Amino acid sequence: MLTFKSVQNSAVASVIGLLSLLNAHSSQAAVINGDFEDGFRGYRTIGDTIVNTDSFESNLGEGATAVMSNTPGAEVDFTFSGNPAVATANLEMFLGLTIGSLRAIATNTVIEGSAIKQSFYGNANDILSFDFQFLTDEDVSSEFDNPRSGFNDFSFYTWQFSNSPSNVFQLADTFSNFNNSRTPFISETNAQNRSFSLAQTGYYTVGFGVVDVGDNSFSSALSVDNVKLASSEPVPVPTSLLALTIFSFGAFMKRRHWQKAK
Repeated sequence: MLTFKSVQNSAVASVIGLLSLLNAHSSQAAVINGDFEDGFRGYRTIGDTIVNTDSFESNLGEGATAVMSNTPGAEVDFTFSGNPAVATANLEMFLGLTIGSLRAIATNTVIEGSAIKQSFYGNANDILSFDFQFLTDEDVSSEFDNPRSGFNDFSFYTWQFSNSPSNVFQLADTFSNFNNSRTPFISETNAQNRSFSLAQTGYYTVGFGVVDVGDNSFSSALSVDNVKLASSEPVPVPTSLLALTIFSFGAFMKRRHWQKAK
């Protein structure tokens, strides 16, 4: 026979079980620290990378943003992090790319660059999205045959599933549309968003980076924020658990109503 105490305990236990199930499901697929409010926690970095909250007046949104610069260090007065950009081969190894992958999508020799990356578990059809902005000191004017393809710095992201080869995709370059920048760079693109669906369930690595092309006389940077992984499907709830929770709560409320009537 159900007593008030047993019904109460059953209701509490059922609700706790339901919440635990929902939490367990939601924790299966997640990007850690996608807003960079906790620095680079969850990420690995290489080259000149910082999490910036002030000097870059980014239009990606309020708060912290990840910034990668191709500043070489030896040829300029400063780097943002104190670390220079790294050679192309080191950058490709860090991102799981085959040697020559960056040159294959460039308009000239890739000199050096910087990048960040994070590995995470995702379910098929989950949606990964992020905001980005490209900044540069290269000449982006359309006058006098500029910008020039020989010095076409660009930003990119990389995508790798499990142990498969990583793939690289360009985000923006010096032929993009620019505005005057409020950052330490001369020109910047508008904030943009990219999103795409995961093809299958498993472990993924996403990377973000920027490279110098043709020379290292002028620097460029990539700013990234709001890296998110969203489920495309509702969280499943077993019918038996849901029914038990509804029954327990209903019995509990009926008992309370009976006590008040007395």
